[in-house]
Amino acid sequence: MSEKPKNEIIAENLVLYRKLHGMTQAELAEAIGYSNKSVSKWERGEGTPDIYLLLLLSEIYGITVSELVGQTEKCRETQEKMRAAEKDRKALERARKKALERARKQKKKAAGRDAEKV
Repeated sequence: MSEKPKNEIIAENLVLYRKLHGMTQAELAEAIGYSNKSVSKWERGEGTPDIYLLLLLSEIYGITVSELVGQTEKCRETQEKMRAAEKDRKALERARKKALERARKQKKKAAGRDAEKV
């Protein structure tokens, strides 16, 4: 199995840690003094932040630069947790939508019965 190019690993980690900290690209861009277009470019792997910015990002996220630029065991574990949480979030959202749809149908049925009584 071939290893991913470094820029892809860095891009994935930038997305992972930004989302883990509940930040949008715009919020991160404002915090570091760059445009959200720059953040987007880095997260797509079309460029990488310079070392000074990597230091700042690692401080913001409370990790080492090595964790930010490498595919460490801790990073892989975090990615797995994020994927599981996203899967759970999507399942909950589907269940919520189904429950709302059932409630709408019941409300319609009840309104129809009430109209028949009048």
